[in-house]
Amino acid sequence: MRFTGHLVVPALLGLATATVLLAACSEGPQRPPGTSPSEPSATSGPSAGASSPAPTTGAGSTPGAATAELQVVVVRAPGEPEQRWTLRCSGADVLPGSTHPTAAAACALVAGRPEVLAPPPRDQLCTQQYGGPEVATVTGTVNGAPVDRRFTRTDGCGISAWAIATPLLGAPGGAA
Repeated sequence: MRFTGHLVVPALLGLATATVLLAACSEGPQRPPGTSPSEPSATSGPSAGASSPAPTTGAGSTPGAATAELQVVVVRAPGEPEQRWTLRCSGADVLPGSTHPTAAAACALVAGRPEVLAPPPRDQLCTQQYGGPEVATVTGTVNGAPVDRRFTRTDGCGISAWAIATPLLGAPGGAA
C-alpha cells in the first residue's frame, strides 16, 4: 500500500478547525475585566444574528408593564364557534385584562420561549401526516415586536408546533 501525502493536508486542516471551534465553545462568554460571573456582560446576551422575532424580557423593562399583548383565536373544527382570548403579560406574570383560561401557563410560555411565535421556516421539510382540523391565529406584540402567527395541524411540523404551544392554544380537539 502506498502512502499518499495529498490526504494528510485536508485531514490536518479539519483537525485544526475542530480544535479551534472546541476551544472557542469551551471558553464561555467573555467578561470585561473587574466583573464577576453574576454581573451581566454585554457579550453574554444573544448574538446579533439570532433569529428570534420577539426578544425575551430585558432587564430594562418596567415592572408591571406589558411585555406581551396577544389575541388568540382558535377554531377546533370547521363550523364550530371560534374561541377568542386576550393574553396580557408582564414577563411570566399575568396582567389584568387577560381572558385566556390558562393565562399563567401561556405567559410563562411566551416569556420563556418567544420563538414559538416566530413564523416557521419556508423551506422546512415536514412529514405528511394529518393531526386534526384545528386552526389558531395569534396576533399582537411581544416585547414591542409584532406577532402574526398561524398554527394548523395539517402536517408533522404543525403538529409539533401546536404541541409546543399547547399552553397558549389549548389541547387539540378540546377546550383550553
